[in-house]
Amino acid sequence: MKKIKILLVVFGLLLLTGCSNKVKEVGTIDNFKDTTSEKELVATDNMANYAVDYIKGAMVATSDDLSIEMVVYDNSDNATKIQESHISSFMNMKSTGAIIKKDKGKNYYKFTMVSNGYYLVTSRIDNTLIFTKTLLKNKDVVDSVLEEMKY
Repeated sequence: MKKIKILLVVFGLLLLTGCSNKVKEVGTIDNFKDTTSEKELVATDNMANYAVDYIKGAMVATSDDLSIEMVVYDNSDNATKIQESHISSFMNMKSTGAIIKKDKGKNYYKFTMVSNGYYLVTSRIDNTLIFTKTLLKNKDVVDSVLEEMKY
């Protein structure tokens, strides 16, 4: 009986110290520009496409058939709402064989999906989002950008 109690306490502690308490550092638009440029993508300011006051910065990095965007919002609630709309849009493209991965922590949430030949990603840290919907062949480039930025 005592061993069971000890196991339950240890299990409870493992749950409390799990991934959900992990915190990530917010990346910057400048870091996004540098990182994507290293991957031979052309990064340009994208604020002209947003006429809302809750967006504080936006940049898009492109190549022939790849476009990755980073947007900085005024607060994490707005970033979360937009991320939820990304996920909803992604789910509309979901096929029966889709592969979905989620990673969540105290100040971040990352959702990836492979479906119908596309790689879809939305990764949020606090008030920033990096997202893309691209052909599956671009997955390695996208993942390397996200990994380097720790998104």
